[in-house]
Amino acid sequence: MTAHEPADPPPRTLAEKVDWLISHAHPAGRGPYSNAEAAALIEKTTGQQVSHTTIWKLRNGQAANPQMRLIEALATTFGVPPAYFFDNNDDDEQQAALIREQVELLALIRDTSVTATQLRTLLRLSPEALQAVTDLIQHTTCSKQP
Repeated sequence: MTAHEPADPPPRTLAEKVDWLISHAHPAGRGPYSNAEAAALIEKTTGQQVSHTTIWKLRNGQAANPQMRLIEALATTFGVPPAYFFDNNDDDEQQAALIREQVELLALIRDTSVTATQLRTLLRLSPEALQAVTDLIQHTTCSKQP
């Protein structure tokens, strides 16, 4: 999602939330994960084995009461809090937008293979150094555009 795209309504059900994450938390330049790819990513990220059939059932609402360890594995894999998967009666658009941004950022980090050490180093830069990196990125991005 870009800043110019209209925001979809936030997912409400467990099936909608799982489907939204799998559909949107993929690296740039490729489509959404298949159920088998999502299952493999969960196992790679957390060690928790889950079948592609279980993912399919979660996405279409046939499995509405997964075990907590699966919820925790989904949360860890896709960078959301476990509470994201539970019903909340407050239609908090700001919270939904924040989660969307976090999922997009996690996908970007995976896509670029940035390590945790590199990201921590970047976050510890002085404001001046961070501005220099930002300027360099902007200059590089602008020079590549036609």
